[in-house]
Amino acid sequence: RQDGGVVGIPDADAALHLPDFRSAERCVQLLAQVAGRAGRGVQPGRVIVQAFRPGDPAIQSASTHDLGAFVAAELARRRVLRFPPFSRLAALRLQGNVEARVRAAAERLGQAARGAIARGATADALGPAPAPLARLRGKHRWQLLLRAAEHAPLLQLALALQAEHRARGPAGVELAIDVDPVSLL
Repeated sequence: RQDGGVVGIPDADAALHLPDFRSAERCVQLLAQVAGRAGRGVQPGRVIVQAFRPGDPAIQSASTHDLGAFVAAELARRRVLRFPPFSRLAALRLQGNVEARVRAAAERLGQAARGAIARGATADALGPAPAPLARLRGKHRWQLLLRAAEHAPLLQLALALQAEHRARGPAGVELAIDVDPVSLL
């Protein structure tokens, strides 16, 4: 094709509202990929972006193709918040048919995690809280995030919590552990 084409991206910043620390990164990746579709012809293409927060650094970096500035700002933000790559995460996800049981199991694991941390485990516990997709395929879902500087203490705490759940968890509540999760949804 001779012309560069036009690509419209409505609600381009929707991905920024997802409850995942990688949401800005994914937004920039998606915008760069979609914008690349407009420039495949001989002539340069045109990209029209609609966003509720056009001044957001992710939208600005994608619109100016300044991915280096985005990476630097995102890494600085993650360093302050102690998120990967400056820490390791494990997501403990509980699910079951009875919401009260799932919530109780999540709260029990949260208390066990805080107890282990008080006794010297070198990790943090974030949550528990309902999972961002609180109900999926008919199952109620809660999650607890563990964060540590290194893998070893993270795995040690996650395995201790898994043993706790096996020993005292309510029937019908499944526990899945995702170390270095790709998504927190």
